[in-house]
Amino acid sequence: MKVAILHHHLNPGGVTRIMQLQAQSLRRVFPEIEITIITGHATNPKPFEALDIPILEFPPLDYLPRSRGLEQELPELFADIINFLKSNIDRTSIIHAHNLNLGKNPVLTLALSSMVGQGYHLFNHCHDFAEDRPENMEFLRDVVEDFFQEDLQQVLYPANSNAHFATLNSFDYQRVLQQGVPENRLMLLPNPVEINKTAGSVVENVRGEICRTMGLDGNKLLITYPVRVIRRKNIGEFILLSVLFANRANWLVTLPPKNPAEVKPYQNWKDFCQRLKIKIVFEAGLKVDFIELLTASDLCLTTSIREGFGMVFLEPWLLGTPVMGRNISYVTADLMDSGVQFPLLYDEITVETESGDADFATLQMEQQQQVIGQVLQDAAFAEKVLRQNPLLLNLFDEVSGVVVENNRTVIEEKYSLTKYAHTLYEVYREMAEHND
Repeated sequence: MKVAILHHHLNPGGVTRIMQLQAQSLRRVFPEIEITIITGHATNPKPFEALDIPILEFPPLDYLPRSRGLEQELPELFADIINFLKSNIDRTSIIHAHNLNLGKNPVLTLALSSMVGQGYHLFNHCHDFAEDRPENMEFLRDVVEDFFQEDLQQVLYPANSNAHFATLNSFDYQRVLQQGVPENRLMLLPNPVEINKTAGSVVENVRGEICRTMGLDGNKLLITYPVRVIRRKNIGEFILLSVLFANRANWLVTLPPKNPAEVKPYQNWKDFCQRLKIKIVFEAGLKVDFIELLTASDLCLTTSIREGFGMVFLEPWLLGTPVMGRNISYVTADLMDSGVQFPLLYDEITVETESGDADFATLQMEQQQQVIGQVLQDAAFAEKVLRQNPLLLNLFDEVSGVVVENNRTVIEEKYSLTKYAHTLYEVYREMAEHND
């Protein structure tokens, strides 16, 4: 069996991480499978090279920038992508493409749809959707419909038995079903979860060292948001909680953004905290070992408003660290159905604004900063926020060892690399046996 794992780039982030785990799981359980990585930009090849997996890099597969005169380049670009793919993938291979329907490169989406009609096997692994991003959907329509005169619905969701789909959660599964993809070509494929637990046996020593390294109060709780800070991670809410409970804990966030478009708002938040003397450790993951930090933390916090799968809801439990923060119901519903318990989540934070009460996460950055500033300056306002959101007072409740152990066991059994590899192998085998 031959599998070509394809994505626009290998930049650090959720999709690349899943590609690594996918390749690792298949290598571990089915070493006979021939795996190739195909990408437009091999930013971080080392994890795949360590597995002795070849990487084919072809820049036209990367994100396609919208630019003047692009239309003139489209026919040649389409031909180049088709020729490259057909030169490196045969009809007996499974093309496992990640985020093909996000609309970051409509020409690649069209090329692979065209190849499906010619007998190639496509496994479309959906992490995110252009339907949620109007500018991406507009780009798809401009290229696929207006220029190439193709039916966008059929390009995104081909009515062809060679095109299979996978989603990360039940919400997206239903979304793809509603697009006309039958259940026999669609599967729910939760991400695998595996973490290196080498730090677990020396938490006390590690914790003291971390506090000394970063000048933290060792008598306070350590609360870490293990995230690369981008807008959908809702860092303002993390800062709000750090202000409301400054006396209870040290507050750390692990990584800066990589995307240039995210750098300015991130720096704005850092400057805001410095100006108002809000004690948050930014980029803690660059200052101490990431796994040791998560292991030594008393709690991991998430304030994210949108996730495909929500690895942050699972990984910390494997290190014995409970997860607290904002619930994303369409993500956690699947996890709770599998047996994971979440005693420290809230659904919203209601705050009073000039235009009335609102969920803090729905506010623009400037409005969030106004609320945080008012919490800092006005003790009565801060008290009102806590009264309006009584669940916040339970965020620091002790999580029993029974719950921690239950969650660790469930995650290790139901989201293991071994189970993931067997699931992938079975769908690949079924695909290879059927041709349209």
